[in-house]
Amino acid sequence: MGAAFNNLMEEETKEFLAKMCCKLMDELAVKPSRQYEFLDEDFLELMNDIGRLGHEKFGADAFEIAGGKRRIARHQKEEILRHARQHLAAYEQGIRHTRLNTMGHQLAAAAFNSMLEFYFSQGE
Repeated sequence: MGAAFNNLMEEETKEFLAKMCCKLMDELAVKPSRQYEFLDEDFLELMNDIGRLGHEKFGADAFEIAGGKRRIARHQKEEILRHARQHLAAYEQGIRHTRLNTMGHQLAAAAFNSMLEFYFSQGE
């Protein structure tokens, strides 16, 4: 069916459609594909690793299941900030993340904990 339609179409129309497609492709190529232009995608990937690790480690007590409510001690402001500071101190001392074994994951864990505090503080 495509070939029959193509045969019926005038050469001028084919050329017009081809130019339109090329123009659209050019426009798509110059648009940034990143949603957050000032955030590093590799770092966000490391933060996601931290979130996945927490989800696996804490299960029903994982932050995303808590629904923004500080129901357990680990979700209290002081505990979240202490945990973030621990990751920063470990990074500063050159200690790799305990479970994921990279320095980048230490920074990502500190950032992730900061995000957790933001998350829980929105419900207050």
